[in-house]
Amino acid sequence: MKYFFISILVVCCMSLEAQTRTGELQGTIIDKMGRPLPGISVLIDGTKKGAATNFDGIYNLKSIVSGNYTLIVSGIGFKTEKLSIRINPDEITNRDIILIEDRSELSEVVIKGKTKAAKIEEKGFSVTAIETQKLKSQNLGLNSILTRTTGINVRTSGGVGSDYNYSLNGMSGNAIRFFIDGIPMDYFGSSYSINNLPVSLIDRIDIYKGVVPVSLGSDALGGAINLVTNQKISNFLEASYSFGSFNTHKIALHGQWQLKSGLTTKLSTFYTYSDNNYKVWGKGVHYADESTGFKAVEFTRDNPAERFNDDFQTTSAKLDIGFTQKKWADQFFLTLLASDTKKGIQTAQTMARVFGKVRNNEQVIMPSISYKKTNLITKGLDVNAFAGYTYTEGVLIDTSHVQYDWRGMEIGVRESGGEMGYDGKSEYTQKNQSQIYRLNTTYQLPSDFKLGFNYLYSTTRITGEDPFTPEYRIPYLEPQNIRSQFAGLSLETVKFNNKLRANAFVKYYGYNASINDLEYTDEWEIIEYKNKLNNWGGGFAASYRFSPELLIKTSLEQATRMPSPTEALGDGVTVNNNPFINPEQSFNVNLGTILGRYKLGSSRHGIKIAVNTFYRDVTDKLLFTVIDGQGNGEFRNIDRISGTGIELDFIYDFDYNFKFKLNGTYQDLRNNLEFDEDGRENIVYRDRMRNEPYFMANAGLDYNVSDYIQKNSKIFAYLQSSYTHEFFLRWPSLGSEENKSIVPSQLVFDAGIGYTFPSKKFILAVDIFNMFNEQVYDNYLLQKPGRAIFLKINYKITQQ
Repeated sequence: MKYFFISILVVCCMSLEAQTRTGELQGTIIDKMGRPLPGISVLIDGTKKGAATNFDGIYNLKSIVSGNYTLIVSGIGFKTEKLSIRINPDEITNRDIILIEDRSELSEVVIKGKTKAAKIEEKGFSVTAIETQKLKSQNLGLNSILTRTTGINVRTSGGVGSDYNYSLNGMSGNAIRFFIDGIPMDYFGSSYSINNLPVSLIDRIDIYKGVVPVSLGSDALGGAINLVTNQKISNFLEASYSFGSFNTHKIALHGQWQLKSGLTTKLSTFYTYSDNNYKVWGKGVHYADESTGFKAVEFTRDNPAERFNDDFQTTSAKLDIGFTQKKWADQFFLTLLASDTKKGIQTAQTMARVFGKVRNNEQVIMPSISYKKTNLITKGLDVNAFAGYTYTEGVLIDTSHVQYDWRGMEIGVRESGGEMGYDGKSEYTQKNQSQIYRLNTTYQLPSDFKLGFNYLYSTTRITGEDPFTPEYRIPYLEPQNIRSQFAGLSLETVKFNNKLRANAFVKYYGYNASINDLEYTDEWEIIEYKNKLNNWGGGFAASYRFSPELLIKTSLEQATRMPSPTEALGDGVTVNNNPFINPEQSFNVNLGTILGRYKLGSSRHGIKIAVNTFYRDVTDKLLFTVIDGQGNGEFRNIDRISGTGIELDFIYDFDYNFKFKLNGTYQDLRNNLEFDEDGRENIVYRDRMRNEPYFMANAGLDYNVSDYIQKNSKIFAYLQSSYTHEFFLRWPSLGSEENKSIVPSQLVFDAGIGYTFPSKKFILAVDIFNMFNEQVYDNYLLQKPGRAIFLKINYKITQQ
């Protein structure tokens, strides 16, 4: 890969063109609600210099001869603004502008400008784009935002920092890939994951279901979620602090500073702490002692237990130093990411087993280099390159000799030590070393065609050590290695006056695993297993706009997902290695339509409806299979899961300020393997997919009001409900009716209110989650927190 780095350095060291005595003007244009305005005209009076704002409301004018000018800013539905500006030589002048609506004009015309999220949703992919600007004032995590979205179910095992699992249209687990600015998040560590990242660091969330574009280079079998950070070049500093139930504190600080030379520094850092000491009761939460006759007595809602070893703490910092807006690079950054996570482990896979002193710590350090340039060497050639190295060290500490119950009391001593198993105490350290290289390019061809290419190569090396465990039982005592690569080529076009959008693509997947396992014959010896796989896939996406209010879109893909390091190599604790598993494959189809916004009577009332149907046919699905009484197991291929589903999204708004939202998803994925490989009848044939929700719905009310308490202030309030229907933990055909394990239905209500002060710098918000204190489960016998109240303060400084 040394040639990869050399290529980047050669591009970065290209000679600069002679500088002229000109300057630049840039900024963002928003309305008084803080929303970016696309398609706004920006013109320097008396010159031919002009531009229109992009999807994010950003404009940029280059090569302006230094001097004093009048800037004219205008757009349909807004009052024209004339501003005096000064352009200094060899400097970038930043000027953000707020436009005021022209009500007289709004009564006669319809604003045609669209947000970037709306533009993305017009593509043929089944994609939902969420702009987070209005959500940043709330105490919402990314998991909470996404679980309210059509077709998505997010299951967490507990409170802040707990394990999580995403499902998109019935595809879950590792079939869903996560990205940040197009880079796979697998290599950023658990602290810098979608579960812990503050929403204040994210500008937009793109959710692709079933069919994933080449630009997100990975083996995303069931879908992908891309977190888009702030790409605007401006000087700002933003800080937020929230605190609330269960002694939870969250602090986030991020900012950016650009000097006249183009030298740019970015900082993103956050700290989260929670005791997670919420109340639990019911099945699995019990105690037994002499007073009960040593019979198990369950805790109740009136007399609940309290979690006592579930605290979570994480600190993360990301520093970028480089150059922006140079002739040789739009962006060039050297980046260092470091994080530290410490958490208690309260339970095993259910609350029936409780631990008092088991801990899990993780440290991550990740240096990387990134480069972006539009029109590199020739017009129409855009390049985005990234290279990074990650070192992760995780320690699972299970050295206590004491056993605990749900009262937090000592109930016994195990001489060999250890609470989690029966093999004695353990202090297992796992070290992962990963490298990732990515090159993404697009080239604009004649006749409105664009060619795209993406290549991703990654390697991971895992080693393990444990001072208390015999060598033959230490996972990864001998190094385990896994290498994967992805290559994708796409051709997209826009035709018929932007009505037709089409994208065809082909993908290649490569995978190579080397597993060194200790096996006993006459003596312990190292046996090396190798597994080399490769596969091809492809598909297309297309949309057609029949009218301003009617869009039809469809997409399909033959997709592949290679085994993850954990699936192939195990996790060193409860997951055994399986060197011979095959990649998952799936044929995915989407067909949907977007209707609206339709006006109801006057233009102040409107509705928007989106419907999507989908088909999934998965072969060699990877599922975790328990193989002993302690919950240990391995991932195995199960052939075959297929089915259909439908999702509906409905929005009514009044004057764009009051909104009623309703969405629902029904999916019917079943085991469609009639006979196994030995010709025996499959007893769970046509069973609904086990341990997978199949009906989810969300409803909510949002209300924005301006100038209510103070002029130029804003109040935002919401009420949200989420419902998940009950589902079986195991295959429905197995076991008698009274012995079936069920994850119960849940209906949860959240509410909140936020106030933005007239300066737009200071925001105060209060949120209530699970306001009726319901007993809620996402997973079998793993209760989630009850009612929780949080207060959040947000402050932002922007240089004009």
